[in-house]
Amino acid sequence: MNFEFNQIFSNIWAVAMVILFFGGSIFFHELGHFLAARRRGLHIERFSIGFGPKLFSWKRDGVEYRISLLPLGGYVALPQLADMTGIEGGSSEDAKDLPPISYSSKVIVSVMGAVFNIIFAFVLATILWQAKVPSSESKQSTQIGYIMDSIVEADGTAVISPARRANLQLGDVILEVDGEPIDSWASLSTAIAISNGIDQSGERKTDLLIERAGERMEVITNPALSASANRRQIGIGPGYVVMVNGLHENSPAAQSGIQSGDIIEEIDGEKVYSVPHYFKLFQEKADQPVSFKLKRGNESLTTTVRPQKVVVTTDGQTETRIGIASFFDNEVLIKKDPVTLVHEIVTLTIRTLKSLLDKNSDIQIKHMSGPAGIANILYETSKVDFRLLLWVVVVININLAIFNLLPIPVLDGGHILFATISKIRNKPLPMNLIASVQGTFMLALLGMILYVSFYDVDRIAANSKAVSEWKQRIEPVFTTPNSETDAALDQETAPKL
Repeated sequence: MNFEFNQIFSNIWAVAMVILFFGGSIFFHELGHFLAARRRGLHIERFSIGFGPKLFSWKRDGVEYRISLLPLGGYVALPQLADMTGIEGGSSEDAKDLPPISYSSKVIVSVMGAVFNIIFAFVLATILWQAKVPSSESKQSTQIGYIMDSIVEADGTAVISPARRANLQLGDVILEVDGEPIDSWASLSTAIAISNGIDQSGERKTDLLIERAGERMEVITNPALSASANRRQIGIGPGYVVMVNGLHENSPAAQSGIQSGDIIEEIDGEKVYSVPHYFKLFQEKADQPVSFKLKRGNESLTTTVRPQKVVVTTDGQTETRIGIASFFDNEVLIKKDPVTLVHEIVTLTIRTLKSLLDKNSDIQIKHMSGPAGIANILYETSKVDFRLLLWVVVVININLAIFNLLPIPVLDGGHILFATISKIRNKPLPMNLIASVQGTFMLALLGMILYVSFYDVDRIAANSKAVSEWKQRIEPVFTTPNSETDAALDQETAPKL
């Protein structure tokens, strides 16, 4: 009962955080426009969070404040800035009857929404600088700890993994991708995904700078477009310390003396670089004695374990296991000053947008996240750690600022574009032309939001299915020694302390 209450409370908290920070990011953006418009003496018709029909509203000092039905953004209705009647609704004042505003006022009011998003992001980044962002050793690693044998490409074809083809090795530390420094596994994965290199034969190409045994070298890889993520991957996983957390009762690991907190350093003389690598080293050695080198505190010890085939799914699927139930992923606290953090996110956002427009890139609009995807990310991170939630909000606000400054009609950058064209022509653009272009691009923008939302929902469903399937895995049952020979072998191979 207590568990169910905690789960309900967690879900309510998560939903509240989505509403607070998703709506808050939009509010700060529109607040920038609103305050700048007031400062510049513009007529303000309406301040709305959301588009479409109003849910409720109130008036103060001649301005209508509104919460609207579609939570896809927001707007401040400024008839002197742009005729947005088809999108924002009618105005009590005809724009023709209002005094014209200067070019500088148009630019300042348009750009201040993005400025306020950056300010909001900077404030949150400052808080995170002091609080530190929780992460883990595996997420902050740039060392290769696992190399896949093959990758299934988007067309369903299984190919040798690009990492194997490029002769990358376990323990290699990746320093740069296409000349850009990386400092975490997330930045490494993203840099490979948005890379746009093409070699002379027409294959995808990504250049890596690695460090191997103290020596730096350049490695050229040919990424595959994976079926699982539908983006460039080379088939590697991070390297980190493999530390035992819990063991199954009566398992080979428990019988051999392995304990929670032990670090698995070697298996049959081969260094262990990650949990997937650990599993791979004994998959073909069921019922065979396997040597484990462990580190317990400051001590080193060895033991021999005999892995067993155990049933792990309800349909009878078996895997080779020794009975370690879970592993520690050591916590790492990230402390980045706000200038560095904001600069990194701005740089990555711009690089991603460039990849989106590059014909050689495999990044497409469907890889973007819309309102559904953003809300889901906020929802999930809010249930993990509040600091992670703040970090996501920093990313969202910087993305919102940059996206809105693109020179696309309907967006703030579009208003600046129209104002600049009018300034160059030395006369305003025809109002019917602006209204027509704004309406067309608004429909296109809504279509894009629906398009990316479809893929958002698909990704959310796929992740939910994967989690559900994992939870359905049954607890493996390990057999006890059933002969004098087995018992004697267990005694002989006990840890040498």
